[in-house]
Amino acid sequence: MKRKILVLGVILSCLFGLSACGEAAEGSLDSYRYPKELFKPDSLEQYATYIEDKVFEGWYLNDITPENFDEKQYLGLAMEFDENNLTIKNVNEDDFNAIKSGYISWYKAVEEVGFNSVETLNDDIKVTDVKYYINDDDVLVVDATIQGTKHSALLQLYINNDFSIRDAGVTVNKTLGEKLTNAGLNTLLGMGMAFAILILISLIICLFPVLFGEKKKKVSDKDIAAKAMDNTISQIAEQEDLSGDSELVAVIAAAIAAYEGSGSTDGFRVRSIRKVNNNWKKF
Repeated sequence: MKRKILVLGVILSCLFGLSACGEAAEGSLDSYRYPKELFKPDSLEQYATYIEDKVFEGWYLNDITPENFDEKQYLGLAMEFDENNLTIKNVNEDDFNAIKSGYISWYKAVEEVGFNSVETLNDDIKVTDVKYYINDDDVLVVDATIQGTKHSALLQLYINNDFSIRDAGVTVNKTLGEKLTNAGLNTLLGMGMAFAILILISLIICLFPVLFGEKKKKVSDKDIAAKAMDNTISQIAEQEDLSGDSELVAVIAAAIAAYEGSGSTDGFRVRSIRKVNNNWKKF
């Protein structure tokens, strides 16, 4: 029993130790890649505020959109003019793509974050809180909270040791009700599209007879047999003279005599036998 209690105590101690380590990691810049002399808490807060307040909002006020970003910003971001050698030197293309991706993410989120007007954009959207830590890949991550008139958002900046942006993104913080509403709308939209496609496929299948010809009506076995019998009788009637068949004549004469109630066939003579179109009716 004592051994079990001891083992349990060791496990709990390890868990508390790991929790303490995790809490200490947040807000820590303990990494050989990021000199503490340069990467100070105040510097990181100013850097995050500068990116959101000056860079992103400035581009937005200057009508920079995801569609025209390359056209208007490429020369300013991806190239630098060397005044000493009078040449243009290329800057890392990854840095350009990272800042572009971050701005596009911010641009798509700014309407949900909310602001009253373009004139009051700088006052309506502010960076209110900044946190930083070194992630598992030994990269400095700065989490800046953006507060607007409608929602708050999280601006994440992955920063290299030369203060260039490695990656960036903005995530709007929504309420549980808004998340459930969006999930419901997405579900309805998906189901609606699925049913619409099924209905469209059904309509196309129904149009096949019109597009490729009407479907032939199925003939029953009874109709086929009746038609075959009629054709056979017609061929026999055309090819043979049944009036010369003495047995058939005698049978027909006897049937007529029986029908009329006479005992003999002396009152009539069968001269010819031919087929009529009218069917016999039973009374």
